[in-house]
Amino acid sequence: MSLAEKIKTIPEKSGVYLMKDTDRRIIYVGKAANLKDRVRSYFLDKSRYDRKVAALVPKIFDIDIITTKNEMEALILESKLIKKYRPKYNVLFKDDKTYPYIKLSINEEYPQISLTRRVLPDNGKYFGPYVFGSVGKIIKVIQKTYKLRSCRLVLPLPPGKITGRACLKEELKFCSAPCLKKTTKEEYADQVKEVINFLSGKQKELEKKLEAKMKKASENMDYEQAALLRDQKELAQLIAAQNAGKVKMSLEAKEESMDTQIEKALNGLQSLLSLKTLPLTIEGVDISNISGTNAVGSVVHFFNGEPDKNGYRKFKIKTVSGPDDTEMLKEVIGRKYKRALEEKKLPDLILVDGGRGQLNAAKEVLTDLGINIPLISLAKREEEIYFDASSSPLRLKKDSAALHLLQYVRDEAHRFAVSYHKTLRDRSTVRSKLDSIKGIGEKTKRIILARVKDVNNISTEEISKLTGVSNTVKEKLKGDL
Repeated sequence: MSLAEKIKTIPEKSGVYLMKDTDRRIIYVGKAANLKDRVRSYFLDKSRYDRKVAALVPKIFDIDIITTKNEMEALILESKLIKKYRPKYNVLFKDDKTYPYIKLSINEEYPQISLTRRVLPDNGKYFGPYVFGSVGKIIKVIQKTYKLRSCRLVLPLPPGKITGRACLKEELKFCSAPCLKKTTKEEYADQVKEVINFLSGKQKELEKKLEAKMKKASENMDYEQAALLRDQKELAQLIAAQNAGKVKMSLEAKEESMDTQIEKALNGLQSLLSLKTLPLTIEGVDISNISGTNAVGSVVHFFNGEPDKNGYRKFKIKTVSGPDDTEMLKEVIGRKYKRALEEKKLPDLILVDGGRGQLNAAKEVLTDLGINIPLISLAKREEEIYFDASSSPLRLKKDSAALHLLQYVRDEAHRFAVSYHKTLRDRSTVRSKLDSIKGIGEKTKRIILARVKDVNNISTEEISKLTGVSNTVKEKLKGDL
C-alpha cells in the first residue's frame, strides 16, 4: 500500500502518528484530535510549512497510527513515545526533562498555584505528574474559574501595607486579589478546596456543581462563562480518568502485544527447529543482480525480533561472473562468516532466501569454515522452510508468529540487497553515459560520478554548478546529455 493510499485509511479519531523514513526509523511523533486531518495537512499546502516541516516531509516514507480514547491519552502517549524513540525532528520532550507538577502552597494563608518540576518536602500540595502542554491549560482554567493567585507575595501583608494597585491578572479577572483584600480568607479557602477537588478528580460532587453553574450561566446568557465551565468539566473528567488509572495506555498495550508476539516467535522457532538456545540473534542473507551485472549480497542482523542496523553488511560480488545466484551466495556467506568467526560474532540462526539448493550451498561454505550453527532457508512461493538436507520442508500456518518473523528477516535482507544493487546500477548508467563522451578522463569521471546521481535527468543548471570540472567538459556534458 502506498503512503497516499494509507493516509486515506487513517481514522478520524484522536491518537498518535509515527512518521518513518526509508530505513523504517521513527523520525517524528505527533498527536492529534483528528488523526486523518492532521496527517493530511502535512501533504496539502507546502507554502505554509515552517523550516522544520519543510525538512521533515520529504523524508516521510511510512506512517504508523495508534488511536486513543481521548486527547489527554494521546498527549500522554505522544510523550512516552518521544521519550522512548527520541525522533530526529521532535523538539518537545527531547531534553528528557522530568514531567511537571501543579503545586498549591497550602501552608500559606492564601495559597498560590504554580508549575514545578520538583516535589519538595515543604508542606505544599502537589498534583501530577502531567504531560507538558496540558499543565498550562489546566492552570489557565483554574485561574479563570477559581481565581487563585500565582504571585510570590507573602500574604497577608503586614498591617497598613497594601500593594497600591491591581496586577494584570486581577484586571484580566484571573486572580481574586487577596493582596488588595478583594476576597476574604474564608472565600479564598473555599476556592482552594474546590481546586483540590478538581485536581484530585473527585468527580460526582464536582460535576454536579459545574453543571449547575453551566445551567445558570446559560440562563443568564453568559455564554463565555458557560463555555469556560464546559472546558473545565472536560478537563476534570480527563484528570479524574488519569488519576484513577482509567486512561488505558495504548502504547503499553501495544508494547506488551509486540513483546508477546516476539516471544512466541522465538520460542516457536526454538521448538520447531530443535534449537539448543533461543535464537535471539538472527541474520538474513540475500543476493541481488540483473543477469549477473552489478551483483551484490546483503546480510541483515536482527536482535530479539527487531532489526539492528549496526549489524547490517553489504557486499559487491567479486569472484562470480554471469547470473549464478548460488555461487554468489557462497561468496557472501564465506566472506561474512569467515570474519564473524574471527571476531567471535556468530548469530544464533542464519536464514538464506531460497530453497534446498541455497540451503545446501550455504551449508557447504559454513562446513568448510568449521562453523556449526543453525541454518535455514525460506522459499518465497510456498513459504516453505528448509532446515535439514534430508527432511521435508516445513510449512507453518499463515498466522504463525515464527513464520512472520522469518518473513520479516527475509524481506528486510531482500530490501537491503535491492537498494544497494540499485545504487550500483545507477552509478554504472552514469559511467556508461560518460564513457560515450570523448575528452573526459578517469579523474573527471570520478568527480562527476561522486556528484551526479541521475545523469538522464540532470539539468544544464546542475552541470554549470559542478565543481572540479572544467568549462570545456561542462559544455560537452550539456551537448551530449
